Amino acid sequence: MEPSKFKAKFLSKEQIEAEAESLRKRYPSIQKIPVDVLGFAEFDLGLEFDYSPIQQIGLDAILRPDLTGIVFDADAFREPSSLNRVRFSAAHELGHLFLHKEIYGNLKFKNVEQWIAFIDAIPPDQYQWIEYQAHQFAGYFLIPSKELNLALNEAVLDAEQEGFFPQGADEVLEFCCRAIHRDFGVSRQAMQTRIKKSPLWPHAKVLKLSN
Repeated sequence: MEPSKFKAKFLSKEQIEAEAESLRKRYPSIQKIPVDVLGFAEFDLGLEFDYSPIQQIGLDAILRPDLTGIVFDADAFREPSSLNRVRFSAAHELGHLFLHKEIYGNLKFKNVEQWIAFIDAIPPDQYQWIEYQAHQFAGYFLIPSKELNLALNEAVLDAEQEGFFPQGADEVLEFCCRAIHRDFGVSRQAMQTRIKKSPLWPHAKVLKLSN
């Protein structure tokens, strides 16, 4: 395939979430929170983990073009504080595996360098589209809607009881993200993005603040 002719397929948010939920229903190992995305990738899917200095080109992880493994940056697991980022990166690559298999599986490259060169040559709008889809998948996979709804309801009640409501909706959201992001094994920023882009926000109690 010529990179200039690369075309991403359309996937709605509902389709992406349905794919993530379908996986969670099929595999008991990922039905608990926080989702063990690394264990799932390695042991359930049989993916190999390789390491290469890819962060120098702006990547934390990349799916092998032959779909047999994930290449992580060589320093990805060096700092414990970076684990949440690594987990999200792994979930992002699983998004490519399950959402874009027909694209990735039809491309033949001898090494990761050739694969990266191909990605760099894809039309930017098409590349951004598949990246957006994989990012959405990672959010739904690591932060499932049902579990998020329960956790957010509890956090909003705590925020109300601790007197955060008079400070406004933004402060309530910040409180909630701080309260629950570690339970899901994601960064505070990832949790905030997931909540703000979901139908769960503004929360019903928070809506009353503006009325």
